[in-house]
Amino acid sequence: MRIQQIVRPLCAALLGAAFGCLAMLFLSWRQPASPPVIAFIPRTSGTNFTEDMRRGAQAAARSVGYRIYWNAPTREDDLDRQIEIAEAAVHRGAKALILGPSNPWGIVTMIDDLTNRKIPIVVVQTEAPMPTGPYLTSVTPDQAQFGRLAAERIAQLTGGKGEVAIVGLGRGTPESLLRARSFMRAIAAYPGIEIVAQSPGSVQIPEAEQSTRELVNTFPGLKAIFALTADATQGAMLALEASNAPHSVALVGSDRDLFLALNLQQGKLDSLVATDGYQVGYLAVEAALAGIRKHPLPPPEHVEAVLLTRENVVWAFGR
Repeated sequence: MRIQQIVRPLCAALLGAAFGCLAMLFLSWRQPASPPVIAFIPRTSGTNFTEDMRRGAQAAARSVGYRIYWNAPTREDDLDRQIEIAEAAVHRGAKALILGPSNPWGIVTMIDDLTNRKIPIVVVQTEAPMPTGPYLTSVTPDQAQFGRLAAERIAQLTGGKGEVAIVGLGRGTPESLLRARSFMRAIAAYPGIEIVAQSPGSVQIPEAEQSTRELVNTFPGLKAIFALTADATQGAMLALEASNAPHSVALVGSDRDLFLALNLQQGKLDSLVATDGYQVGYLAVEAALAGIRKHPLPPPEHVEAVLLTRENVVWAFGR
């Protein structure tokens, strides 16, 4: 009798544990596994271009059962925070990293570390800061096309004659340097046009506005400005609105960002050169997936730029 008193509770406990394990297994069978993750860390978020990239990336990821982890610094120039977010995402198990670097040269060490660990990396927004290879590639706007389209538009607006300026040059945004070089090469085909100034850039719109204001005051005969970034475009537009220049100065800006598309419709600037961010995000995920599947990443890809005017801004890149 004493043995039965001991054995019965023990058997009941063992049976309870067994049923508990079976219940947990049943629940785990019924609950779908979390989808694998690709981390996408742009310079910052909330702009038209980055949100377009986000939508494109999510569409590409969903089509193959992946999820996009999206996070970014609150400031475009906060490189340390961007690196911290990217490394944390990989540590938590992201299968690949898509990165729009705030400062491309500042991420070289991180890229070296992650590619040595065979983590696929796709750079967007600007060119990769080092040679690409099996675990590193880029999907970026065609920066050279930005410069060519702007030069053609300004030549048309000025009749191929007069003083023009470039604003928004910044080492922290190397795409601005590429756009400027392309613009200068293209504008050289019009010997009647003189580039009288190249103004440095800033991620702060008030600083860009002040820089353009000084430029207009220094060169009263200025006919046109090519702004190399969205911030430079916004600042130049505000400066020209408040300018006392004896004649209007045509503004050709870059990047369909913030309220610039609306400003273009309102005639506050002549035109914008822009790239389809949705396509950049979609192609970046496709490139990352190749690496996840143990294939070498595809070579760098450039997404074409287009000139947006009041006539086509409404339907351009519409989805």
